[in-house]
Amino acid sequence: MNNKIQLDPEQYYHIYNHANGFDNFFNDKSDYTDFINRYIKYIVPICNTFAYCLMPNHFHFFVQIKPVTELISTLRFDPQKPGNLQKSINYRFSHLFNSYAQSFNKKYKRKGGLFKNSFNRKTVKTDKYFIKLVHYIHSNPVNDGFVESIENWENSSYNSIINRSETFLDKETVIGYFDDIDNFKYVHRKALNPQSG
Repeated sequence: MNNKIQLDPEQYYHIYNHANGFDNFFNDKSDYTDFINRYIKYIVPICNTFAYCLMPNHFHFFVQIKPVTELISTLRFDPQKPGNLQKSINYRFSHLFNSYAQSFNKKYKRKGGLFKNSFNRKTVKTDKYFIKLVHYIHSNPVNDGFVESIENWENSSYNSIINRSETFLDKETVIGYFDDIDNFKYVHRKALNPQSG
């Protein structure tokens, strides 16, 4: 199953999850901001982030786990014990989701689980799939009928990339896969199939 895939240093992953049942886990602008701030705190130190999209009831992130040498300075784990590194990486993601859920439940006087049991992850192994996944993530709000064009959705990485604004994203790597910013925009105007590649 996807949620059993191990998160290994220097590997690329599509990370995603959905809210429990028919719930939302983002209700207003401050919810989106709170989640991204927690993402920056817990995940940015251990991952390079290429793309993301936050939707009212689900999210997508495209990341690369950083090399062991960088993880050692961030994570507390015994490199002599097998599995400790992966546990430490998973703990960071769990801490992000748990801390946000606790804050969300307190804010809305809500009880119970906010996210589905375990976040899902898929490995990204080809350049072709890299490009398709970035496009797929940014296209989510259009595909789900929230906006008519990608740039109209505020809660994704698309505008941060095209505006060249200061961000935690690894924009240079993303643009490199698309050759340049003009082709990045051109590809995002096309319909791509994210399942192939």
